[in-house]
Amino acid sequence: MRKVLKAEIQRAVNLGWIIGIIGIIFSICFDSWNDLIQQIKNSNGYVHYFFWNSAFGGMCRTYLLPVFATLPFAASFCKERKNNAIAFIVSREGRKKYCLVKYLVNMLSGGFVVAIGTAILLFMLLLMFPMTGSDYQDVTTADMFHAWAAVNSPMQYCIVEIVLGFCRGIIWSSVALLISLYVNDSFVVTASPYLFSYVFVQLGRLLQINNTYRIDMILIGRTVIKSSWNTVVIGMVCSAIITIFIGIVFVKKLSGELRDGIYY
Repeated sequence: MRKVLKAEIQRAVNLGWIIGIIGIIFSICFDSWNDLIQQIKNSNGYVHYFFWNSAFGGMCRTYLLPVFATLPFAASFCKERKNNAIAFIVSREGRKKYCLVKYLVNMLSGGFVVAIGTAILLFMLLLMFPMTGSDYQDVTTADMFHAWAAVNSPMQYCIVEIVLGFCRGIIWSSVALLISLYVNDSFVVTASPYLFSYVFVQLGRLLQINNTYRIDMILIGRTVIKSSWNTVVIGMVCSAIITIFIGIVFVKKLSGELRDGIYY
């Protein structure tokens, strides 16, 4: 298992990490770009404001960020299929190990690229602005956008944003890898989370699910259930359920196709 894991990690280490991290940073910034430029000039901004604004009505964080989560590794199966390398790789690594490790490495790559991008952006903004301002003094524990944590425990707030970013990353990178079993175009696979994130959001609206309990609202930091820590745990559990389900489908389908010799 170690050799298989090492081999897949080596394939995952590429330029996509750098592009993905930069894209994550700008995905959040672009939702407040004019405000960011203006507040840098006037030195009067708050770190929490940019994440709040992005979660409240930003398109980039909701629809473009998932695309950047796929860049490190989600299209790897498409590339291996086009290069006729699957038979060789599977003969060395084993069918089940190949399927399972590829899914795990892809999932973690997507999670870490979003988490790292979020952490770097938080650090950069904290160098220029305070976390909150005087107009945040009346927030309650269950206030939206984790404002209470931003005021009373800035480190906790940063951890919350980073962890929720990781949760979003593992979901969307997993979705893209699953799509690669049905589509052989790397561009389509990479862009697929854009469409699925839109469907995910619209489905919540059509079903008229309370915003407080919508998983997409939880994972972008827009809603708080009792407390920030409680919300993070809920987000992690929901993300785990989603990715485990996708993983079972991916491994079962790919393993079956490899057994039937479809890619040989």
